[in-house]
Amino acid sequence: MAAIAYVTDEKMIEYHRVNGSNSIVFWRLSTKKFSGFNIGDLLFFLSKDNTTKTRKEKGLVGYGRFMGSSSMSITTMWRKHKSKTGYISKKELYDAIEKSKKTENMPEKIDCLVLDRVVFFRSPIYLSDLGYRISSNLESFTYLDKHEGKQTLRILEEAQKIGLDLWSSIQGAADETSFNQQLMQYKIATIVESLGIDEEITSKYYKKVAKKHSIENHLWINNRHIGFINFGKPNTLYYLFQSNLRDSKNNYYKMIGQLVCLMQSIEHTTDEKIKIIVVSNREFSRLQIEMLNRIGVTYLYEKE
Repeated sequence: MAAIAYVTDEKMIEYHRVNGSNSIVFWRLSTKKFSGFNIGDLLFFLSKDNTTKTRKEKGLVGYGRFMGSSSMSITTMWRKHKSKTGYISKKELYDAIEKSKKTENMPEKIDCLVLDRVVFFRSPIYLSDLGYRISSNLESFTYLDKHEGKQTLRILEEAQKIGLDLWSSIQGAADETSFNQQLMQYKIATIVESLGIDEEITSKYYKKVAKKHSIENHLWINNRHIGFINFGKPNTLYYLFQSNLRDSKNNYYKMIGQLVCLMQSIEHTTDEKIKIIVVSNREFSRLQIEMLNRIGVTYLYEKE
């Protein structure tokens, strides 16, 4: 899973914080796409501390989950999204873009990133405190993670210690429950990727499973869609298994090894109870189902 820290207009981010924005349109002048940045990844807001003003270094003041992007003119962006851009008027938006642009003319199009599950921290998190150095002259963004999400996980764990911004949470931004769910998602995603579980489920199959189980209400554990978390009591991790008939037996035993390692790692990472259900496109034999049950895993057949 990837994560980006983006230098953010302080006025824009303060507007969203004060109004408790849960979903925002994060605009940027460049229309060049990020490398390896996918739906579900996190964009952190890198901004000055305008409350205590005790440090000159920019800190992470919150984040949003990336849900998609599109390029459009400034006029179109305002017509479609209005105050979701972080400004109360089109003039204020124009003034902010005027201040940010490096060329004489206003850009014909800008990139609009839709972020949801927006979270603001009670106080900034400084990357230097976590051993992550960035240039003081950074003008746009820096990648925090491109793969396993370990740096992002450290940031989220630090945010858990600091706590969330109370005012924005009261106003409707993501609350502690939503934040803890995303933290759990990153913990499991980091484990999955560190174990090298990299099978990619086909779009057709995971969309079918998604429709049946209403996955849009839950969280994928990574961008390859090998599983998703249904939060409840207990939290349930649906692990998707997809294989052709010829390799089904070998892939089954490979999956058993992965599940044992996954369960042990989860047990050492979190105190919360996690139930695992394997959703398979292949019917397992009675003995195969019994083996899953012996390691504490439930089986669910969902044909393609």
